[in-house]
Amino acid sequence: MSNTFTFHPIRFFVLSILLVVPGAADESKWRGPLGTGAYPDETSWSFEWPAEGPKELWRVEVGLGYSGIAVSDGRAYTVGNIKGEDIIFCLNANTGEVVWKTGYPQELVPVYNPGGPNAPPAIDGQWLYILSKQGLLSSFDKTDGTLRWRVDLLAEADAKMPTWGFASCPIIVGDSLFLNANEHGIALDKNTGKILWNSPSDTCGYAAPVPMICRDESALAVLGTRTLFVVRQSDGTPLWQVDWPTKMGENSADPIPFENKLYLSSWWGMGAAVFDPNNDSEEPLWRNSEFQNHISSPVLHEGFFYGFDGPVHRKTEPGALRCVDAKNGKTVWTMEGLKGSLIVAHERLVILTNDGQLLVADATPTGYKERARANGLGKRTWHPPVLHQGRVYIRDADGAAMCLDLR
Repeated sequence: MSNTFTFHPIRFFVLSILLVVPGAADESKWRGPLGTGAYPDETSWSFEWPAEGPKELWRVEVGLGYSGIAVSDGRAYTVGNIKGEDIIFCLNANTGEVVWKTGYPQELVPVYNPGGPNAPPAIDGQWLYILSKQGLLSSFDKTDGTLRWRVDLLAEADAKMPTWGFASCPIIVGDSLFLNANEHGIALDKNTGKILWNSPSDTCGYAAPVPMICRDESALAVLGTRTLFVVRQSDGTPLWQVDWPTKMGENSADPIPFENKLYLSSWWGMGAAVFDPNNDSEEPLWRNSEFQNHISSPVLHEGFFYGFDGPVHRKTEPGALRCVDAKNGKTVWTMEGLKGSLIVAHERLVILTNDGQLLVADATPTGYKERARANGLGKRTWHPPVLHQGRVYIRDADGAAMCLDLR
C-alpha cells in the first residue's frame, strides 16, 4: 500500500443510523431486523423534509471511532476512544442525555485514519456486546454498564489482530455468539464468554459472519483475508470455501446468502460474484467486474442488488450506485458519483454517502429517481442507515452522535 494512502475504510463504522421509539423494546442487530439491510415493516417515515433537512433532536460528543449506534428500550449505545480509553456511552434515545458510561484502556491505533473502535455494539435481551479493535470482547448489563464477562481474543483464542483492527459485529444465534476472527471464525457462549469452537490462528477479514443454510445445515459465511469459508455453526467445520484474495486482505463487505446461493464482492479489482456453496464447485454462476463493494454490502430487493462500486476513501475515484440483476449479474442502471451505504424501506433506497449526505431514492430497476437529500451530516460516514419508526441516530468518525427526526 502506498504511503500516500491517507486512511482506510473500516468495515462498519463511521456513521450509524438507527430509528427507535423511546421506550420500545427494540433489540439491535447488525444490518437491521432481518440482518439483510431490508426493513419491510418500516412505513411510518417521510422523505418530505424541509429545505434545511430533517430536524436534529440532539447531538452528543462520544469520542473518536467507527463504532455504530445500537438502540434498545429507549436508550442508544455507542463507543468511542477518548485519551487512550474506549468509552461506552448509554444515551437517552429521546434527549441524548448520558444515562451511564464506562471505559477501559485501549490504544487509539491511527493506521491511515484517526483510529478508535471499529465494531458496532450488539444487543441481545438485557446484554450489550462490544468487540474492541484490539480484540477485547465484553458483555455488559445494558441497564447500568456492569461488566458481566470479558474475553481477550489474542490471549485466550490465539487470534491475530488484522491491519486495521477487529471489526466484526458480534452475531448472536440462540446461545452462541459468532465473530469473524482467526481463519474462519470463533464461537463463544453468549452467557459466559466460554469459547465453544475456534479456527486456526490467522488474521481475519472485516466482514461480519453471516448466518445461512448450506447443505441443509445451519452455517455461517465467514470472509477471511484470502478465502470465503462456509462453516457449520455447531462446531466450525468448513463445508465449502473459495479463494478470494485482495490487496492487504481488505475483505470488508458482508457476503449475502439468497436462494441457496451466496453473493460475494470486494474492491481491489475483485468485483462481484455469485456461487453455489451446496456443491463442490468453486466456479461462479456469474461475475460482474464493475460492481466492487468496498465496505458496505448491497441490499437484495425483489431480485435486484442495489449497492456501490468503488473505494469510499479515494476522491479521485468518484464511484457509482448500481442496480444489478441477481439472476445474471448484469448491471441494469448506474448513478455515477455516489459512494456510501444504503438500506431498503417502503420501496425506497435510504442512502448514506461517505461524506455525510442522506438521500432517498426509489428502489426500482427502472432507473435512479431521487426523492430527498440532506447534506452535512458527518465525515467518513460509511455505516449503513437503519430505520425504525421515524427517528435516525447518526455517529461519525470524529465523535459526533446525533438524532434526526424523519417522522
